[in-house]
Order: sequence, then C-alpha cells, then structure tokens
Amino acid sequence: MKFLFSENFSKKALHFYNSFVNLLVILTVPIIIFTLITAIFIILYDLRLFTAHIVEGELRLEHEEAFKLLIKNILNFFVLIELFRVFLDVIEYKRIRKRQMLEAGIVFVVREIVIAMFEHRFSYTDLIGYAALLIALGVTYILMEKSWIEITRLSRYRPVDRDLSRRMRQIYRKMKVRKIEE
Repeated sequence: MKFLFSENFSKKALHFYNSFVNLLVILTVPIIIFTLITAIFIILYDLRLFTAHIVEGELRLEHEEAFKLLIKNILNFFVLIELFRVFLDVIEYKRIRKRQMLEAGIVFVVREIVIAMFEHRFSYTDLIGYAALLIALGVTYILMEKSWIEITRLSRYRPVDRDLSRRMRQIYRKMKVRKIEE
C-alpha cells in the first residue's frame, strides 16, 4: 500500500498519463482536420443544391428545404469550430478554459434558435427556455469578462512597488540636499 503513495510511483503514473494524453492528441488532430474539411465539402455541396434550385427554377418547397439545409450545415460548422478551439486550448494549456466553453455554448444555443426559427417550430415554452439559457450564458460570460478585467487591472497595481519607488526618491533627494550642503 505504501507503494501507491511513494514519490516514484506518482512520477511514473504522471509520466504515463502525459504520454497517453499526448498519444490521444496525436491521433485526434488529424480527425479534427478531416472533420473540418468534410464539413466544408458538405457546405459546398449544399450550396450547389441551393443554387441548382435557383437556376433550374424548381419547386419553391425544395428551394426552401435546400436553404434550410445549407443554413443548418453552416451553423453546425460554426459550432464545430468553437468546439475545436476548446480542444486546441486543452492541448496547448492542459486545461479547459471556461470562457471558451461559454462561447461554444452561446454559439450552440444561437444555432438551435436559428434552426427552430427556420423550421417554424417555436412554442412559447421553447422560447422561454432558450431565452433563459441564453441570458444565463450571457450574464456568466459578462461577469467572467468583468472579473478578468478587474484582475488584470489590479495585477498592474503594485502598492509595494509604488511605495518603494516613492521612498527611494525621498532618499535620493535627501542625499542631493546633503551633498549640496557639504
């Protein structure tokens, strides 16, 4: 049992964990790139369908469906980009940033609202739920930004340094006065 709490075991376990995470990252990055490229091709294909309906003058109902599909896939692409930004932050900093998770959540909620709007399937309960979720995410994001601004502003203020520099100037002035008197 002491072996589990030894420093050597914890170093080996941490090294194994970091190696495993690095391997997962190496395997996941090509999948992310492939997914983004596939999403772009899907958007281009939907755009071709949409323009074909306009050029050929087909039925209006099919034109609307092609437009809805194009919008849905573009919004899916934005959500993918936000999620991959979060993943790349995890790779770079070895932690999840709350701010980017909130941004991804806001983009996802807006995507759902736009899709529901295009499909004309809003009920008042859906609208209240989306509004509450969007307000909660937005307020949380604003509070996090405000606290971040306060933290950076306060980190620039160093009263010890100011007091020290003021005291050093006073000492320097006294030394000048004494040299002039002598």
